[in-house]
Amino acid sequence: MNKDLILLDTNIVIYTLQGDPIVADFVDGKKGVVSFVTEIELLGWKKLTPQNRAAIEMFLNDCMFIEYSIRIKQATIELKSTYGSKLADAFIAASAIEFDIPLVSADKGFSKIKELNFINILPTKK
Repeated sequence: MNKDLILLDTNIVIYTLQGDPIVADFVDGKKGVVSFVTEIELLGWKKLTPQNRAAIEMFLNDCMFIEYSIRIKQATIELKSTYGSKLADAFIAASAIEFDIPLVSADKGFSKIKELNFINILPTKK
């Protein structure tokens, strides 16, 4: 496991772009990795403004991506059936587990997944 790699949940990207000091400080100096699901959640938001889209795309340009795979699909099925996770969360967690990358999120629901190296960051802005 590369200690400088962190898989960013969608909420962490949003808090970082909003300038949350706790989240931004944690993310700074690390290489962000995002799941294809996070990219879909960020860029698929119906009320996304052109300015927000540009900021998100600029942020994502500096990230590595984890794309869909059969192995991630199988791991997602296991997580969803074992823990009752939401589909998007199960995909993101499965991606982190599959590539042995810590998952950073403000969503404490990931803490129930025992196979996951989970880092719960609580932002200052909620």
